[in-house]
Amino acid sequence: MPELIVVGVDGNERAERAADTAARLAAATGAGLHVVCGFVREQSAEITDGEGTHAVSISAESADIAARTASRLAEVVPQVTSAGVHGRPADVLLAEAERLDASLIVVGNRRVQGIARVLGSVAAAVAHHASCDVYIVNTG
Repeated sequence: MPELIVVGVDGNERAERAADTAARLAAATGAGLHVVCGFVREQSAEITDGEGTHAVSISAESADIAARTASRLAEVVPQVTSAGVHGRPADVLLAEAERLDASLIVVGNRRVQGIARVLGSVAAAVAHHASCDVYIVNTG
């Protein structure tokens, strides 16, 4: 039985589906859940919301994406943490799983840009390099 599950999100619907599956797995097994959002480089982006347009750092936005998902999933699994972490998505998932001694990584099988591929590059890299079990969610 997993004790800690790590799942990656990036704000898109497919990643949210993988996160939903991770939460259900965590709830069913009594595991904790760690939601992580990776970012490749630090820079600012212009964000428009109800308060107008303002600059937000990519690291802060990544942490916010993970936190929003974790907050939503807290209704399903009570033990949820989140983080925005610098690095490529696959590297971030692998490093966080290693750092936290996770027993399972949950990842979606496709990225929006790779619809023609059956297994996305993130899922393939995680599956090939993980030191723990990997659950690949069909997010198609």
